[in-house]
Amino acid sequence: MRFELLVALRYLKAKRKQAVISLITVISVMGVAAGVAALVIALAINAGFRVDLQKKLLGAQPHIALQTKDSSGISDYANLVKQIEGMDGVVAAAPSVYETVLATGVNRSQGVFLKGILPESESKMSDLRKNIVKGDLKNFSDDSIVIGKELADSLGVEVGKDLMIISPEMTATPGGAAPRSTNLTVVAVFSSGLYDLDNSWVYVPLFRSQRLMGIGPNVVSTIDVKIRDEDLDRAPEIAKSLIAKLGRNNLDSTNWIELNRSIFQALKLERLVMFLTIGLIVFVAAMNIVAMLTMMVLEKTRDIAILLSMGATAHQIRKIFIWQGVIIGVVGTFFGLIVGHAISFVADKYHLIHLAADVYTIAYVPFRANLLDSVIIAISALLISFLATLYPSAAAAKLQPVEALRYE
Repeated sequence: MRFELLVALRYLKAKRKQAVISLITVISVMGVAAGVAALVIALAINAGFRVDLQKKLLGAQPHIALQTKDSSGISDYANLVKQIEGMDGVVAAAPSVYETVLATGVNRSQGVFLKGILPESESKMSDLRKNIVKGDLKNFSDDSIVIGKELADSLGVEVGKDLMIISPEMTATPGGAAPRSTNLTVVAVFSSGLYDLDNSWVYVPLFRSQRLMGIGPNVVSTIDVKIRDEDLDRAPEIAKSLIAKLGRNNLDSTNWIELNRSIFQALKLERLVMFLTIGLIVFVAAMNIVAMLTMMVLEKTRDIAILLSMGATAHQIRKIFIWQGVIIGVVGTFFGLIVGHAISFVADKYHLIHLAADVYTIAYVPFRANLLDSVIIAISALLISFLATLYPSAAAAKLQPVEALRYE
């Protein structure tokens, strides 16, 4: 073992006359551990929200949506779907119709987002089939509808009951123009885990949505596209590439990044703020290290003088106190990482922290502690601990043996 490290370890061991210094050492280790653990947990919460939200959003939204610039609809969608599915990087494509309608149940009426789908195509595009909690999509045909769990509770309907859907599109009647409406039977209820989706989305057969919207049977409003998971961050580029390959100048696109940009930007900013604010705990622990080492220098003045008179260099004396601070940082960081990851694992597995789903869109706080965040936290904590040793170690290295031993 190196001379400097051996002396540093001996100085860190508790002795009766060094009880105060020993206590400050323990407090410094605990401070570093608390700061590191808090950072791990905070970043795990942020990452958990981001990963969980992204997973649930992509389970309900298309990665890319193609539509016409003038909102006239896509007339030859069958051929376009085949062309898109044959392109590199595309997993699936499906025609759909989107519209805002009024749903009237037993308890009340509510504006909802209606999506017309082909069940076999939607199963490839989204997690709708996996999210069914009541009923069965096998019965999804003709005059049927699938609604979210929160919406079903709000409207007072259940599987097997009828739901009236009123479209904003007008139709001619003997009494004059009137909104198009139809009664549909609820065949299934889904729960995506996102309150906004479960409380405001309904699915109907594609041909039924076309009839409600007053468009032709060969026209859809959108073609949804699903791409590979590894290409999700390239969705805007892929969307432009698809339009270029199709050679349709009248087509435009949206993608999941554009639709949810504000949410993920807020999470990114929150991540930075948490890192800076909770990082102050580590900074406070570093101040404890400075105080402890400064007191150690005063306590060990005689020992330092003897070491210098026996041939130790100022550089070696400096390294003794640097080692002490680094050891405190390493021990505190190690225990902080263990505690942070343990709490994150238990809290995520057992859903310890519950949330109001109508406010936060999810029912509990998810934790996702990842390796990269832990490495960044560990490096930051060790760097702060090292910087905290610079002043005390420099003061120790400047001691003169004659002056230090004059009054001994």
